[in-house]
Amino acid sequence: MLNYIKAELYRNFNRLYYWSFVIIISGLGLSLNILMKATSVNANMDLSELMYMGIQSINLPLFLVLMMIDIVTSEENKNLTLKNAVSFGIPRNRIVLSKIIATVVLSTIAAFIILTVFLGSGAMLFGLGRDFSIDIVKDFSLRLLVALPLWIGGISVGTFLGIIFKNNTMSSFVYFGVFSMTGNIISLLSLIVSPKLMNINKFLITTNLSNIKADTVASNTLGFAALVGIGFTVVFTILGMLYFNKKEIK
Repeated sequence: MLNYIKAELYRNFNRLYYWSFVIIISGLGLSLNILMKATSVNANMDLSELMYMGIQSINLPLFLVLMMIDIVTSEENKNLTLKNAVSFGIPRNRIVLSKIIATVVLSTIAAFIILTVFLGSGAMLFGLGRDFSIDIVKDFSLRLLVALPLWIGGISVGTFLGIIFKNNTMSSFVYFGVFSMTGNIISLLSLIVSPKLMNINKFLITTNLSNIKADTVASNTLGFAALVGIGFTVVFTILGMLYFNKKEIK
């Protein structure tokens, strides 16, 4: 499996699409800092404030990973090149698991570069701030660490959809709909059918990412969020394997 993961990483690391995505998103973060500095929109801006902004945008990576899912899984499914790996005798379960791991690795590297540019440029332009402390860094890091299983859960859902749909536009559309509308649909159904349906909301990835953004977060909230992410990852990895094993590859 390691060789297949290495092949996936090599294939995508050498693609202009991947690096264009990283450069554009990093450039947007840098431009935002320059714009805020030039317009003095917030006189109290410093690294602590930028970290707070980063936590408040913690749902955003759930949608940004869609680009990685597209280049690793959806595009290959659309172009019918997955049959090459199958014809070489690579077990199908191994293919699904490798694609999820490769997407996680590519997304993590991209996130590290983007965050470094955003926070690094912010520190240089605005300074650390008078209230900056190691506790703020620990809190920021802990929230990102808890969000990681939730983002990986999203990648598992997206990879499953990327295997099901040959059309990557349709796959992306369904993914976006699942993570942007499910909470609203459940809220509506709870009003029409039964208030008990609202209990489903607490098991959603988006709900748990939103919980992490609160000013004060209890340790059991963080633990539950991590468990939800692990649960989504396990369930949708297994579903992806089951579907891909039964799928006819032409």
